[in-house]
Amino acid sequence: MLDDLQHCTRARYEICIDPTASRNLFERPDNDGFGTITWNPQLRSELEDGCGSDPAGHVMRDPVASLLHEIVHAAHDCAGLDAGEYELEAVRVENIYRRAAGLCPRHGYGDDRLPLEPTKGCAPARCDCSAAGASTAQRMPRPAAVPHRAADSQATPDEIGGADPAR
Repeated sequence: MLDDLQHCTRARYEICIDPTASRNLFERPDNDGFGTITWNPQLRSELEDGCGSDPAGHVMRDPVASLLHEIVHAAHDCAGLDAGEYELEAVRVENIYRRAAGLCPRHGYGDDRLPLEPTKGCAPARCDCSAAGASTAQRMPRPAAVPHRAADSQATPDEIGGADPAR
């Protein structure tokens, strides 16, 4: 994925570290041909309730997982896809890292849930490797339609009036 981005002919992508950003964000390339990932490596807020089989646990932001999520958006953009339409795919890739790092996996993005089929009940201390129930929800790829639209971390509670959609 990183090699594809490095050799992308559609655009160039840069990562801007901003320790004051309240969310991580991917902005599609503008007329200058540069896309931007704004990344706050200090952001460690709660994404969602429930950690694996522990309903009292929490899925927390992880700096590397968050950056990887935004890089997936850049890779989708480079491929000509509307990155905002692929939030669940970015979460799936993020979860690969989360499992490898012993972190709680995400269950979705906002109100959109990952299908149960590719998920396992994993938590940092334990991983249930039995097959989960099946789901057939899938999205078909579609070309990018909007020239400059952000695929970003969902708004903070202050930005949307109290609800905290996962990101």
